[in-house]
Amino acid sequence: MDMTALMNPFEKVASDYYGYAREAAAGGRKVAGFMCSYAPQELLHAAGYLPIRILGREGDTHRADELLQAFSCSFARSVLDSALEGEWPFLDLIMFSHTCDTMQNVADLWRAHTPDTEVLIASVPTRTDGDAPLRYYMAELERLKAKLEAKTGPITDERLAASLQVYNDHRAAMNELYALRTAKPGLLSGARMMQIYVSAFLMDRAEHLALVREVIAALNAAEDAGDASLPRVFVAGGMCRHVGFIELMEAAGCVVVGDDLCVGSRSFAPGDGSASTPIEALARAYLGRIPCPAFHRDGRQPGDALVEMAQRDKADGVIFLLTNFCDPVAFDYVPQKDALEAAGIPALSLSVEQHREPPEQLRTRVAAFAEMLREGVNA
Repeated sequence: MDMTALMNPFEKVASDYYGYAREAAAGGRKVAGFMCSYAPQELLHAAGYLPIRILGREGDTHRADELLQAFSCSFARSVLDSALEGEWPFLDLIMFSHTCDTMQNVADLWRAHTPDTEVLIASVPTRTDGDAPLRYYMAELERLKAKLEAKTGPITDERLAASLQVYNDHRAAMNELYALRTAKPGLLSGARMMQIYVSAFLMDRAEHLALVREVIAALNAAEDAGDASLPRVFVAGGMCRHVGFIELMEAAGCVVVGDDLCVGSRSFAPGDGSASTPIEALARAYLGRIPCPAFHRDGRQPGDALVEMAQRDKADGVIFLLTNFCDPVAFDYVPQKDALEAAGIPALSLSVEQHREPPEQLRTRVAAFAEMLREGVNA
């Protein structure tokens, strides 16, 4: 099946991360950037903004290196350097989520050095289950709502409910697409899937939803002609902004069948939808989703959760993309690696930088891992 025409809109956005936002701003739409998938995007949407995720860029980070400690991750250095260079003049505001100390530091530096862009911080409770975190986060959302209303006018319950519906429908469609890809991986490459989910953060969500539904319809109507002898891999980690990492795995002969990445499936996981008000629904949507390594839920073991996801997607192995100096992900990696070993699932760990293309040495390591998996699949 030829997916070229269906993929063109996603490829266009993914080839120029901020081109869509520049065009929207030129057409008069206000644009709000957000740093983390825990930012309440529906609130920005209901306020009339085009919410886009700031994903940084490739290249040197000399200006940011003068302000951030050497042990700050490459994602933090990349986004701060871009801000200092004035690369996003179309942003009306930027919203951070307090996920780690490094990003809190970036928020403070952003506010101090780019005064033309207002900085808002969404303080998400570290523990995401229970009544106390829910009450706290609802109050935090009300505070942010008041801040936005001072800029844009009233955000009615009807407007917020409408935005919630768009985002909930989009999450449902993305989960349907993930399930289809896992069942028919030969129809849509992992690299193309990444173009789809990255572009979701850079486009109007309703427009993206319509395009995703077209892809789903095409996949439902097609028969998978993929090579069953190729090893199926599941990708785990935190941030991954570069399609090249997925392309590298597929060039080595792997089939990427699933992921647990904050730019990927974790961002589209549905949360608890029960609520009596739109603000409560919004709070439950974010606190009820699969927590990223910076957050915690009582009784949830990251190792067991990863094994369950890998087995669900029938993965032959797991490849970790570990951004250097990302402490939350590094802490989770130890129990995850132990749990995979206990379950008999092979794993490969790759240390990556978000502002660089994948180095050649990674290709060699992935190719060797793929060969090992291939022998197991065809044994």
